[in-house]
Amino acid sequence: MRIIFILGLMSVFLLGACAEGALSDTSIGEPAFFEEAVEAEAFDESALPSAGAPAESFNVAGDTDGVVFQTGQVQERLIIRDGQMDIVVKDTEETAKAIGRLAVAKNGWVVNSDIYQSNGAKSGSISIRVPAEEFEATIESIRAMALEVNSESSSSQDVTEEFVDLQARVENLEATADRVRGFLDETKNVEEALAVNQELSRLESEIESLKARMQFLSQSAALSRLTIFITPDALSQPIEVGGWRPEGVARSAIDALLQALQGLGSIIIWGGIFCLPIAILIGVPLFFIIRFGVRRFRNRQLEKEDEEEDANPSLAEETTTDDEPEEEESPKSEQRPG
Repeated sequence: MRIIFILGLMSVFLLGACAEGALSDTSIGEPAFFEEAVEAEAFDESALPSAGAPAESFNVAGDTDGVVFQTGQVQERLIIRDGQMDIVVKDTEETAKAIGRLAVAKNGWVVNSDIYQSNGAKSGSISIRVPAEEFEATIESIRAMALEVNSESSSSQDVTEEFVDLQARVENLEATADRVRGFLDETKNVEEALAVNQELSRLESEIESLKARMQFLSQSAALSRLTIFITPDALSQPIEVGGWRPEGVARSAIDALLQALQGLGSIIIWGGIFCLPIAILIGVPLFFIIRFGVRRFRNRQLEKEDEEEDANPSLAEETTTDDEPEEEESPKSEQRPG
């Protein structure tokens, strides 16, 4: 009986794998009903935003994180659109705030924003996501904010084929998982039940992964991304005389001056906070040590001189006699008439 059960389980797995492979092969080319829909309606670039609608129209058997689908419906195209703009404006910060408010008004949001100092003026960039149907209108609104549009680009990626392939794989894996669940009632011991549960867990994990990818594709198609690089007008109109740019020289001189002052200030701060306490801790004891050494040296010198005088009294008398005439001569010189 166990052998028959195991053979039956293996046959179900093999049939599931064959069916999945067949569906994967057929998903390489687009379904016939999809080809007819494409032939009936020519693809138009201007229709891209409306084509990348949110994924509510896709129904998937079972509900995982809001992604559901049904077979038999005409598959809408999923177009992921990205755009970039480089604009010149009067005020970088105000324009970035205005673009953020515009994204919120279009039921989108700000992905990231960056304002930085460049050559003495503020430049920046901001990335937003807006509904695909509002993509072109958002670009037009941003054009109206700019004094000048330096560059503008957009790209589109059709992920319909990948989505259809994922949809077919999810259907097949869920059908296989249902058949495997049926074997749980037929298991005779713990070993067989564990084997069935292990295979069922693998199938469910793969299904969840595929559905997460489907949700990512549908949301990316529903919300287009737009990145705007913002440059202030002062930087876009440089002063240039015969190839010489005086404002660049002036800015370089100011930068050099600021760096010099910054370096001087750093030295003063380091000297006051770091060097001065260390100088006090080391210098004060060192001063007293040196002073003590000098005094001791002088005292020794005086002691040596005294010892030499005591040892040679004749030298002391000579020094005194040599000093006396000088003392006598001084009053004589004073008594001489002018």
